[in-house]
Amino acid sequence: MKAPRQWLLVGMLALSVAACARTGQVNRGPIPPDDPVIGLLSKGITHLSVNINALSKRMSDAQQASAGTDPALRELQALDLSGWRLHQQQWILQRDYLVFARDSLQQASSQPEQKKQLLEQWRLHQQQYLKALEELRQQRQNLENKHLEVEARLIEHGLQ
Repeated sequence: MKAPRQWLLVGMLALSVAACARTGQVNRGPIPPDDPVIGLLSKGITHLSVNINALSKRMSDAQQASAGTDPALRELQALDLSGWRLHQQQWILQRDYLVFARDSLQQASSQPEQKKQLLEQWRLHQQQYLKALEELRQQRQNLENKHLEVEARLIEHGLQ
């Protein structure tokens, strides 16, 4: 009974990722009737891929924009770009996690005798994913704190 509950959690993760990460228009085709979890995972992968590509363009545009000569503004722009890179890394990590889950489910469907081994591989992958995700969250938190410090300096300078 544990395994179906874990796959349900994967499906719920795919839904939440797709709902939170959606920024562009994506084809809203029906979920394949043969396996709705695989369909949800595929949609999540598509949404994340669209967002990753859009963020790459936004970062490229921001890098070409000038922050002027103020060192604090340049630092703020660099922090913004670093934050976007971390966000992109998180989306890539999430997408790769969903791809692994989808591929594992597809393989389990076509090779039922491999289910036990696939479950063990997925559990290990899930642990690695959660660890990497937490590391990215810590990096983003540190970056956000630094961003707040630089913003505060800019505001204080403007108010003096």
